[in-house]
Amino acid sequence: MTRLLFLFHFALASFLSLAQTTPGNFYIKSASVISCTPVKDQYMSSTCWSFASNSFIESELLRMGEKEVDLSEMYTARLIYPQKIIAHLQQKGQNYFTPGGQFHDVQWVIKHYGMVPEEVYNGKPRGEFNHDHSILDTLMKRYVDKMVADGKTKPDEADWRYINNLLDRYLGKLPAVFTYEEKPYTPQGFLKNELGLNPDDYLEITSYSHHPWYTSFVLENKYNWSSGLYMNVPLNDFIRITDEALDNGYSVLWDGDADDMGFVFREGLAFLPDTIKNLGAERQRTFADSSSYLDHMMHIVGKTTDNKGHKWYYIKNSWGSYSNSQGGYLYMDENYFAIKTAAIVVNKQIIPADIRNKMKL
Repeated sequence: MTRLLFLFHFALASFLSLAQTTPGNFYIKSASVISCTPVKDQYMSSTCWSFASNSFIESELLRMGEKEVDLSEMYTARLIYPQKIIAHLQQKGQNYFTPGGQFHDVQWVIKHYGMVPEEVYNGKPRGEFNHDHSILDTLMKRYVDKMVADGKTKPDEADWRYINNLLDRYLGKLPAVFTYEEKPYTPQGFLKNELGLNPDDYLEITSYSHHPWYTSFVLENKYNWSSGLYMNVPLNDFIRITDEALDNGYSVLWDGDADDMGFVFREGLAFLPDTIKNLGAERQRTFADSSSYLDHMMHIVGKTTDNKGHKWYYIKNSWGSYSNSQGGYLYMDENYFAIKTAAIVVNKQIIPADIRNKMKL
């Protein structure tokens, strides 16, 4: 989700009274928070997928006893952009060309290129204070559209020169070697020797009944430009996996709909009525009619209950700590989670054994 859309929602919410935007007379108990790094700000960039994924990875490193590290979101964004162009031309412009992405895009970059810290590559080569990709994304879209119109199925040498110059100008040149804490690294060496992270330890999971349970399928969403596979489980298992992870100190990556009237980020809340009788049926209906949509990624770092016994998830966003009354976090109720969450990402080892067996992992 872009920051422009958030600014619209922020302005809209300012016209709504608190009584209109909260689910009634309740209070939410303080959540027990899994170790995580500070809230960041994606600002005017469609890179929530990279911010949320990095936040999730940084929490995983803390859980594994590693020291806190600030990973570069724009390193991933810079390296995945050319892959999006290749896929778009191969499909003759029939897929959605977008600066958005998914966790498996971050996995791909880590596997092929390693990782770097934020201090080495911050994606602001001209000294910008915030990330603003409006010009970059516009210029890239125009150029890619022209290549499609010209009938190109892959970029030629001149195309790559223009594309890389554009990315270097607005995001910065990629480091081949760098120094971190007085030690020399390559991105692959940093991944292996400093992070020790295996990207294959993580699984994207969804829950939709139009595909068989406990099998993988390509989630039908425009931001899944690379046709990534998601493991499909019944809703009860989907919720159970999430809760088991959080109860055992594992955070969860959230992928879902932030464009619903119940998503009131200014107040730090996302909620739906508690009168919904069949969550699974409602989840499937809103997917089928596109009233639920995958357009944002965030990082679940805790859960709690309110005074009426309803469950709430505590979620870290990437719109800056100044962006709402909760310091950039929000509470999401169990109904919103069940219906509006398109997918989650978890460490495979926290998936309950009986579910893992059904997945044939």
